[in-house]
Amino acid sequence: MTIRIFFVAIFVATIMPGLVHANPAIAERIEAAMAASDRPEGHVKRDATRQPAKVLAFSTIKPGDVIADLGAGGGYFTRLISGIVGANGKVIAQNPPQWIEKYKGITPSLEILTKDRANVQALTAEFDALGLDNASLDVVTMALIYHDVTLMTDTAQRATMNEQIFAALKPGGVVIITDHHAQKGSGNVTTDELHRIAGDMVVRELEAAGFMLDAQSDALHFAADDRTKNVFDPAVRGKTDRFVYRFRKAN
Repeated sequence: MTIRIFFVAIFVATIMPGLVHANPAIAERIEAAMAASDRPEGHVKRDATRQPAKVLAFSTIKPGDVIADLGAGGGYFTRLISGIVGANGKVIAQNPPQWIEKYKGITPSLEILTKDRANVQALTAEFDALGLDNASLDVVTMALIYHDVTLMTDTAQRATMNEQIFAALKPGGVVIITDHHAQKGSGNVTTDELHRIAGDMVVRELEAAGFMLDAQSDALHFAADDRTKNVFDPAVRGKTDRFVYRFRKAN
């Protein structure tokens, strides 16, 4: 075991004692994915605030799964998911063309990732024109980006997106959505200013597409956050109160 892997293992055991999965083998795969030697140091540094082990344990992702990581950016979660699903699985890292143009680091990061990991595919597509195969996906993830989607789309476009996600999932498939809580009932009124969204709005929009809210986790709950500050405010950055929802497509 290298020094780096040793310290990642200590991090998982001490900072994330809540890592629990029905199948202990999945927890081991999550730990191994986090300890992978090819993870960029910048990704590792983000683990303390993103708590990926808890979120991934909650996600139901397992070896052999086909996953779409929507709004993947440079692939922070994509790389972790890749390690869990393994050689028999697949991860599609989607970004809209606007992000590819605006954030110049996405393309080179994903080029490195797809070179490192044969089971990762980069996809440039609008959120309401995903082009995913029907009934081919086991899990869809949207990590801290649903609020961004609401700034880029109207209600009808998001309805189309969610309907496409529903169609792309296998029966029993799930969608994992995490985001920064806004005040309950505020929708996305403060999203542009605070980069937050009301969880009840997300639930309402996913249920309208046919999903059921299967479970939610308090893995990213921070009671001290009153949900009124910009998520980049030093007083709350990395400590925002975030929801973690798992939606399921009925069998």
